[in-house]
Amino acid sequence: MKFSEFYKKARVLAIIALAALSVSLTSCGGGGKKPIDPDPTPAALSTACDLSMFQFKSISNPSIKSDVSATIGTIQNRNLILITVPEGTDLTKLVATFGVSTNATVKIGGASATSGVSTANYTKDVDVTVTAEDGKHSKKYFALVRHGDAAADAQVYEVMKKYNIPGIGVATTKGEKPAYEAGYGYSNLDSSPWTRTTPTTLFRLASVSKFQCATCIMSLYEEGKLSLDDKVFAPADPDKGRPEGILYSMYPGTHAAGVDDITIHQLLTHTTGWNYNLTGGTDPIFAGSDSRFAGKSLKARVEYMLGVSPGAKNYSYYNLGYCVLGQIIEKITGGTYEDYLRKVEAKAGVTDVWIAKSDKGGRRSNECVYYAQYGNAYGNDMSVVAACGAVINSPVGLMRLVNSIDYGTVVPDILKKETLDMMYTDYTSSNPPVTKNGYGYGWRIGHYTLTNWASYHGGNINATATIIVRGNNGVNGVLLCNSRSAKDDFDTALYLALDAVMQRTNLLY
Repeated sequence: MKFSEFYKKARVLAIIALAALSVSLTSCGGGGKKPIDPDPTPAALSTACDLSMFQFKSISNPSIKSDVSATIGTIQNRNLILITVPEGTDLTKLVATFGVSTNATVKIGGASATSGVSTANYTKDVDVTVTAEDGKHSKKYFALVRHGDAAADAQVYEVMKKYNIPGIGVATTKGEKPAYEAGYGYSNLDSSPWTRTTPTTLFRLASVSKFQCATCIMSLYEEGKLSLDDKVFAPADPDKGRPEGILYSMYPGTHAAGVDDITIHQLLTHTTGWNYNLTGGTDPIFAGSDSRFAGKSLKARVEYMLGVSPGAKNYSYYNLGYCVLGQIIEKITGGTYEDYLRKVEAKAGVTDVWIAKSDKGGRRSNECVYYAQYGNAYGNDMSVVAACGAVINSPVGLMRLVNSIDYGTVVPDILKKETLDMMYTDYTSSNPPVTKNGYGYGWRIGHYTLTNWASYHGGNINATATIIVRGNNGVNGVLLCNSRSAKDDFDTALYLALDAVMQRTNLLY
């Protein structure tokens, strides 16, 4: 290169360097512009600590053939991870795949965990703690892993999550043989540690108690101790050849017009003519603050109704009628309703059946605790409610009883076929027409959409929700809850959840 050319290029480079220096000086101190901060403040660290997903994938768990996912929800203020794995899965060595907030860390059972890598023992409840990026915020979850059928359990888990139900017990049978039995969530959150629900946990049954009361009445009928046409409250009338009503000695005197005509059949079918409109919309058994009934004995409540003339003998669901049936059982047997109930169910091999106590302290050792979402879970006098809604039984116990009164041949029935025919007859669908289902003796007959249900009954007491089904395809089922939601669609969701489990039972067993 010639010296002149080198000189020209050097001169150009010098001019460019001076221009750059001028811009730099202007930027740092001139023209009123802010200087560039050489040490900017770091962005705030995330406080998010949510668990968005929890799975056991087959690729990480050889004993699982296909991926299973958990239902994650806040139930009774506890963050729960509810997940079902196939029978035979080794719970001591499971690898969880999980999703968490950005840069959050996870500990499972107190040990640091990496998604899809870390192994943990899930034979008992396991705490899963998610700590946010900032290291200060965290959220604790509790993983409840159980063996079973994930497809059968999915809808039950959704009911628990959506409707805030801490514990559910389920049992089904097919061909009168035990098929699917499950306990979900917690029967007792007051204990330490919390108590898991099992298929043998005792639950209050609410109105599912009614089919058991009816079974007792039909047992007395078979023993020749009563007739279903017997008058209940009538005085003796020798001129008409009418004997004294079963309970007349308990309720003597003159009654309102029409009361003396009430029969056992009418009590069983809710066709006495008594209805809640006659008492201004108040149910004498669940009276709230109505001073005519609240705090009164059952006898006092019946005495009040004996002064009220029944209406037309049309179907009208009426709890007091079944409480009177309980009094009839006590009058005939000379013992308590609970005594005879236990005697009858013992024939079916059911021995853990009782009448609930009114207070939490009186519950049995294997009975769940009830969690109210409104009102008082223990606000009802169970000595009053006894025959219409206070029986406590387990899912397994109820299936044994239903298998003993379902026409099957694998398990001997404790009532004759002719008696069962009477029990499962629809006496009400045309008196007046009942659009959804009819009523027999302690059972609703058929279902307007769930066509595999030959008969069923639901139950509702505060903090208690129940449903039992006798199927027409050989599959029977029961689902019991220790809480109750006030949401309008809750009962429908409950029915569909049990139906889903029954459909899986029919498919798999």
